[in-house]
Parts: sequence; structure tokens; C-alpha cells
Amino acid sequence: MPKAGSPPSPTRDLWYSVLPVLPLILATLIASILIDPDKELSFLHIAKGEYLSEPQIAYRHLGDMLTYIALATIHCVLCIGVVVYFVRMMQELSVEQRRHARVFFSGTGVLIIGLILYLTVNADRDVLVQLGYKATCQVLQTADLPTKLVKACFTPGSVTISKLTLLAWIPTFIGMATIVFAGAFTYGNASALPDPDEPSWRDVVEQRTKALQKSVYALSAVLVSSTITITLFAHLPIGLFEDKSDLAKALSHYAGGLSTFWGALFSLTLVATFAPPTLLLLRRAYEQDASTGPVEDLRSWLHEHVFVSLRKQFVNAASLLAPLLVGPLSSLFSSLASAS
Repeated sequence: MPKAGSPPSPTRDLWYSVLPVLPLILATLIASILIDPDKELSFLHIAKGEYLSEPQIAYRHLGDMLTYIALATIHCVLCIGVVVYFVRMMQELSVEQRRHARVFFSGTGVLIIGLILYLTVNADRDVLVQLGYKATCQVLQTADLPTKLVKACFTPGSVTISKLTLLAWIPTFIGMATIVFAGAFTYGNASALPDPDEPSWRDVVEQRTKALQKSVYALSAVLVSSTITITLFAHLPIGLFEDKSDLAKALSHYAGGLSTFWGALFSLTLVATFAPPTLLLLRRAYEQDASTGPVEDLRSWLHEHVFVSLRKQFVNAASLLAPLLVGPLSSLFSSLASAS
């Protein structure tokens, strides 16, 4: 047992490191009821006559791929920039806070790496891989396009990774890494409050809460760009068919549902990454300040200086919902563009 007044052990709240990954784990379990892993997806059985003829199909595919690659690159650059932001923010933390951040980073990082290895090893059977990548890859592979992108696209018994796999998975893994850095900072930021007798105690609490708010915006931008990237990837096969064909409409409907699914997942990830550390910070603030002054005074101060105004709270709520909203909105814009 730690002595009274001693700082809490960094491992005491290590279970918080599970929370940012928990939505993805739950999504894997929930989505497992959608597909029978012992059966191949019906996309493999698209007839050759359903596709556009040359050269229209090649031009459309190249145009769609250029758009996807451009936006996926922007997404990766944004992720790298946000990671640098969180690293710099962690460098400004105290030694004790950085210890807590490293513990959280290690815990979440191990979970993410384990999940990536599981998805890689079980790529032919995992439902999220089937829905998020293989369904699209199979349509492109069946089209027999003049490209090497889809060669070895999860060929049974082959360990070769296609170029399309890299184009799809690199943005995804960079986004996951950004979540790990964000979670590590928020956990470190919520730990090791100074002594409540210090004159700057409330200034520190206010600064840390504002840092959490800025972090929400940064990770929200990453998850919005992740949703857009996934939406574009899921729409890649639509350009291979006549615009108003039944198959093109069905693929568009599928891509819209997929983007909404991932948008909801990313919104839950954002909440799971930031809500617990924020509550942890406020709980520790209440616990420390209760012995030095009236709790009602602290609550009044928090309402005035930390939560500031209803307008900022609305902006925070909107940023939390942004990844969820961008999915259906991007699908709507894609449908409008196809109809015009």
C-alpha cells in the first residue's frame, strides 16, 4: 500500500489503456455475426459482363485511385502532424506525468500491435478485414484491371501482400498509432496534480483541461480523415460499373453503410480516449481540493473557468460526433455526384 500523500503508482489506473481499443474489439465481436467465415463473399461471383469495357474502366479506375491516394496521403501527413503535436505536449509534462504516459503508451501499444497481428494472421477469416478491405479488393481483382495493385489479394495459401493492401492498411495503422499517442498524453495529463496548497493549483487544473479540449479537436480531425479515407476506398469499385446499374447502386449502398459503421466506431473511440481521463482529472481535483476549501466553491470555479460556456460545450460535442456524421454525409455527396 502506498503511504498517505504519496503519488499514485502509474500502473494503478493501467486498465484505462484498454478503453481506446475497446470500441474496435467490440466492433469485431458485433460484426462477426454478419458473415459466415466459411463462405466466400459473393463479390467473387460478379460476371465479367457486368463491368465497363476498355478503355472506360481503366480511366475510371485510375482516376479513382489517384483521388484515393492523394487523400490517403493527406490523412497520413495529418496523422504524423498530430503525433508530433502529442509528443511535444508530452515533453512539457512533468517527470511523474511522463511516467504515467509511458505506462499508458505501453499498455495501449501492446493491445494495438496484438490486434494488428491478429487481423493480419486471420485476414482471410476476420469479419472486419472482409468488410473493410477484402470486399473491395475482390471486386477490383475480378475486374481483371491492367494494374498490379490487386495481385496476390489474399490469395489462399499465399503470404504475399498486394500493393492495394499497403495502400489500404498504411493509413489505417498510422491512424491507430495516433490514437495510442493521444491516449498516452491524456492519461499523463490527468495524473500527478500539484499540491492543492500551491497558489498555482487552479491554474494548473485549468491549463490541463484546456489541453484536453485541444487534444479532442486534434484527434477528431484524424478520425474524420480516417472515415473519409475508408469511404473513398469502399467507393473504388463503383466506378467499374455503369453509373445507374443495379450493381453500382448496391455497391454505393454498401459503401455508405461501411462508412457509417466506421464513423460510429471512431466516434466511440474518441469518447473512450478522452472522457475517462477528463473524469479522472476532475475526480482528483475534487479529492485534493475538498480538504483545503468548500467543494461548492470548486464546482463554481470549474463551471466558470473550465467548462467556460455552453458554446464551447456544443463545439466539443460536435467534434465528438464529427467522425460519425462524416460517414453518411460523404455517402450523400457521393450519391449526389453520381446522380448529376
